[in-house]
Amino acid sequence: MEKGAPAEPEKETQVDLEKLLNAIVVVSAKDGRRFRGKLTQYDAHMNLVLEEVEELQQEGPAAKHKLVLIKGGNVSSISV
Repeated sequence: MEKGAPAEPEKETQVDLEKLLNAIVVVSAKDGRRFRGKLTQYDAHMNLVLEEVEELQQEGPAAKHKLVLIKGGNVSSISV
């Protein structure tokens, strides 16, 4: 990169969460925890509501929850 040239902004991947509604997803949180459940709601801040959730660990499911709210700022990744 040339001296004085502006740095390129990081490209963010935009996710169309509408396509994932009512699908089983795995959400990775920034603290390393992973949750698998049905995505039932989301908002503009990417706050997610998952139902029938399993909290995953390397050994397998760690805990089961009926409902989990994951704050958008804590979401690291979402996979199907």
